[in-house]
Amino acid sequence: MGGAPDDAPFDMSARKLAITSLKIVLTLIILYFLGRQVFRHWQDIRDFQWQVHIGYLLLSILAAQVGLVLFALAWRKIIGSFGHPVSAAEAFKISYLSNLGRYIPGKIWQFFGILYLTGKKGIPAESAGASFVLFQLFTIPASFLVFVVAAQFAPEILIDKVALLGERSGYVIAGVMLLVCVLLVVYPNPVLGLANMILRRLKRPELAFRLDKSIALQIFIGYVFGWIAFGLGYWLMLMAVAPEVSPGPVAAIGIYAVAYQIGYLMLFAPGGFGPREVVMGTLLTPFMGPIAPAVAIVARLWSIVVETIAAIVALRIKLKA
Repeated sequence: MGGAPDDAPFDMSARKLAITSLKIVLTLIILYFLGRQVFRHWQDIRDFQWQVHIGYLLLSILAAQVGLVLFALAWRKIIGSFGHPVSAAEAFKISYLSNLGRYIPGKIWQFFGILYLTGKKGIPAESAGASFVLFQLFTIPASFLVFVVAAQFAPEILIDKVALLGERSGYVIAGVMLLVCVLLVVYPNPVLGLANMILRRLKRPELAFRLDKSIALQIFIGYVFGWIAFGLGYWLMLMAVAPEVSPGPVAAIGIYAVAYQIGYLMLFAPGGFGPREVVMGTLLTPFMGPIAPAVAIVARLWSIVVETIAAIVALRIKLKA
């Protein structure tokens, strides 16, 4: 009995060590499979006639920045609905810089990041935390809806490895995602019950708050168009390096949305590194063949450039208390 208090810290440390070790192992396994794909097709990758069209590349970066701005404006609507107006520039700084916390395993640093940055504006932690939860509740279904709608026009991206339920399961997935999105927009306030459940798990106070349907619709549309803009940027990047084998813009938008979101949801992977590339390479294979894994890695380098530019801009914006 007397030794129990001393055992508790040891048990917690052992648990943290086990969880960290598992995350590292999972990441290494995924990177192994990605590396194996690149190694297996190295001859094709080396012999491919890679190109760099500067015009397409610059347009791709611009389109991706537009996507980030649309995400920021959607979050601005969320925090504004709590009675805390912020400027468009401030919304970009807060939403973007806090989102960089996804590069730390566990993604919880995004939550703390948004609390810290909104705190500089005098926004209560309860409202800021709830805005983070609502951001997740809106943007995740929006990204998957973009993918399944794109799959109806470009069925090549809904291959067997993604369509887990078998032939034509894409229609089932599309129907489910459409239902989720409709409920999110038409009945936003029951969704807040789910938000409060998440806040309880984060040990944050619950909110008594109602979201107007018209505001919910504007938020949802903002995230949908944000994913479309970022996906167009991704397509332009593909056209810049491998135009002859690139998928069309609709397919590219769907591929990017689902690959990004699956990588994001893999909590053990900082910034989705590994899972995003594996999913993206798999979905690009019907179009690009053996060079697809290498293109997925190129896409990561492109996203780093996009995010670096956005971070430089965001850091120059001042928050007014």
